[in-house]
Amino acid sequence: MISIQRKVIHHVPVLEIVDNDKENEKVPLAIFFHGITGRKERGLEAGYELAKQGMRVVVPDAFLHGERKEEEFNGKKEMEFWTIVWHSIEELPYLVDHYVTEKLALADRVSVTGLSMGAITTCMALAKYPWIFAGGCLMGNPDPIGFTEWILTSNWVEGMEPVNKEVAVQLMEPFRELSLQESPEKLAGRPFYIWHGTADNSVPFEQMEAFVSEIKDEPYASNMHYDYYEGHGHKVPYEIFEKMAAFLGKQ
Repeated sequence: MISIQRKVIHHVPVLEIVDNDKENEKVPLAIFFHGITGRKERGLEAGYELAKQGMRVVVPDAFLHGERKEEEFNGKKEMEFWTIVWHSIEELPYLVDHYVTEKLALADRVSVTGLSMGAITTCMALAKYPWIFAGGCLMGNPDPIGFTEWILTSNWVEGMEPVNKEVAVQLMEPFRELSLQESPEKLAGRPFYIWHGTADNSVPFEQMEAFVSEIKDEPYASNMHYDYYEGHGHKVPYEIFEKMAAFLGKQ
């Protein structure tokens, strides 16, 4: 039986999902990041499938989401999305350290996964943290700079005040070192599951497709597995959670 518990770790509300038989054991750990406007409860489907593979799954509420909606944001409005991502990346080591310290997670078997905004976070986390063992990216993007440039010409900006492209790119400069597009060798042969729909209008399929095509034959991408669904939009089918979990479970 799979159990679900709500906990607060370093001021971050999370759901912890694990097989009852492994509740007090040191097992592989998977962190799942939800999407924009979502909350930790939206990670239950993916979390359940990952837990069935023997992992302890932790789904945190992102900054300004779920139980954290009332947290204060004082930055530039056009940077709100990336500030949320930045918080998740900075909070990740504290979540992992908690479970490793409590002897509930294997330090060398930490996977990071997510969908949409959470998948973008996953790509950046893989670029920043070499200790991550494996990753899962559902409807994500490996290029924070290129994605920002795309956003400025997309329906994301409808109703917003115009944002100067040069200013936006300048504001994004600190994220360049977290770009897998810029440094794909940082994958370093780690298991990496990618899924995307070709008709995705929220996070462009074309950018992920180009990234995969560029690196698929490189040694550092030898454990990358890429799935895409023709004509599918910005919604993850349940079977993809199953496929991602099975892929990570094999590792």
